[in-house]
Amino acid sequence: MSEGSRKYECQVCGYIYDEAVGDPDHGVPPGTRWADVPDDWGCPDCGVTKATFSLANG
Repeated sequence: MSEGSRKYECQVCGYIYDEAVGDPDHGVPPGTRWADVPDDWGCPDCGVTKATFSLANG
């Protein structure tokens, strides 16, 4: 993981949101910090809300 970039893991399906990569297919450009991801964004794999994610280990 690059310096300053964090990853967040969906606690339902294990999808990893990487701040460096973003989710451009769903309107979140690369480099978007987790705090700046819209609250109504959903996991691209299972659809749960942002609140279901937590900071990924390692």
